Amino acid sequence: MKRWLLAAGLLTTACAATAQFASGTFFASHDSDNFDEVRATVGATADNGFGAAVGTMHYSAPGWSSNGTLLAATYKEFGRERQIDASLGAARIDGQDYAVGGLDYLHTWASGNALGLSFERNIVNSQGGIEDGIVYNALALVADYVFTPVFNVGAAAGGTYFSDGNQRPFVRTRWNYSLVESYGLNAYLKTRSYRNSDPNRPQYYSPQSLNEVSLGLSARWRAGDHVVLSAWADGGMQYTSGDDQSIWSAFVGLASPRSAPIRWNIGLMATNTASLFTSQTGAYNYLSLAGQINLPF
Repeated sequence: MKRWLLAAGLLTTACAATAQFASGTFFASHDSDNFDEVRATVGATADNGFGAAVGTMHYSAPGWSSNGTLLAATYKEFGRERQIDASLGAARIDGQDYAVGGLDYLHTWASGNALGLSFERNIVNSQGGIEDGIVYNALALVADYVFTPVFNVGAAAGGTYFSDGNQRPFVRTRWNYSLVESYGLNAYLKTRSYRNSDPNRPQYYSPQSLNEVSLGLSARWRAGDHVVLSAWADGGMQYTSGDDQSIWSAFVGLASPRSAPIRWNIGLMATNTASLFTSQTGAYNYLSLAGQINLPF
C-alpha cells in the first residue's frame, strides 16, 4: 500500500472541487528485488467534483514483464472542512480484469482536529501478486488531534484483507512537534505495527508481526515566488518475528504555491523499509519518483 499512499499524498495538492481542471500523474519506482513499476494517468474533473481518469501501467523484473490499463470514475472535493478523494473503476492487467478504487474522506474542525475514513482496493503489484492475481482491500479510521499550537498526533487503525485469505490488522501513528513555523520545520516520531494471520506468503512480504519506530525532521518552505520546497528524513528500527534491522527513509519535493493557477508537484523518495509489495526479506532498498500537474479550463 505504501506505493499508492505516496501518490495519494501528492494528490492532495489538487485544485478545489469548485473549479474544473485537467490533470496528469506519473509514478516510477525501482527496488532491490529488481522490480520496476511505471504508471501514468490523465483525467478531467468538472466543477461539480465528478470526473474520469484513464491510465497505463508497466511492471517488470528480470525475465518478466506485465502491462495494464486503468479506467475510473472520480470525485474530488477539497473544502475547508471536508476533503474527499474517491475513485472507482477497473484495471486490466495481462488480460485479467480487477475492480479497483479508493476513498479518502476527512472532516477537519476549526480547532484543527480531524477525523476520517480511508479505503483502498487494488492488486498486490509484486511479480508474485500479479501472476497469482492477488488483490487487497484496506480499510482504516484516521484521526489527527491538536494538543497545542505546536504539537499534534495523527493515527490510522484498520485492516488489510487479501484475496489469498491473509488478514493484516495495523496501527500507524505520527507524533509531530513544530520547531520553526516560518520554515515548516518539524520534529516527529512515527510508528507502524501489524500482524499477518497467514504469514510468510511467497508473493509479498508478510512476517508474522512487524513493529517500527522512527525519529525524523521535516520542512516545507517557499524557496521562491513560484516554488515550494519540502523535505523529510527519518531513521529508526524495524522489529519482526524473524529479524531486527535499522530503517531509514528520505524525501525531497518541489511544488507550486497553493495560490498558483496551474498546480504541479514532483517528489523523490528513498527508503530501506520493507513494504507490502516486496517478496524480499533482509536488506531492501526502494526508490520512487512521483509527479502531478493540474490545468484549469
